Amino acid sequence: MDTETTAIPAYSNDQWLHAITAVNAWRGRCLDLFARSEVAVSETLLVMASTTMDGAAAKLPHLVGHRFEELATLIGTTGAFASEGKASAAALSAFRPHEGLRASLAHGVGKVVLDQQGNWLLVLRTLTFRSKQPERTAVVIEQNEAHEIAKSLQTAGQRLVSELADLRRALGST
Repeated sequence: MDTETTAIPAYSNDQWLHAITAVNAWRGRCLDLFARSEVAVSETLLVMASTTMDGAAAKLPHLVGHRFEELATLIGTTGAFASEGKASAAALSAFRPHEGLRASLAHGVGKVVLDQQGNWLLVLRTLTFRSKQPERTAVVIEQNEAHEIAKSLQTAGQRLVSELADLRRALGST
């Protein structure tokens, strides 16, 4: 019987090590970008908590996601800091689509695979609970997408950090 086989490329340990190093560097860069935005949100809430505006007091939630929600409420169209926070609200809105990636990067268990061209793919699996029910998710990121993801995250994050710094300066001067 004549069978045709497709050659499966064999990768050296150096290629695997290079791929894993590249994935971890990319993941770390993205987590750093998230951390910078999270600190800016937290610092802004601190300023807002010590600033009285229309009798509203900013809360200082423990969880980062709740901090983003609190800030969104305070600078939203009907929030106590709506007029001062208009530019920040737009920046926050532009940043929010990236938040889903944060949980996968920070809490996902990663698996790196190489395709036939030697490009890496990162599979991140997470387990969360919603209403006491397990929710398993998997995110797949290809090497050729990773640069664009980091670039978009950096642009949105830097804009948010900058706008929130401007807002804190404005609130500090009132």
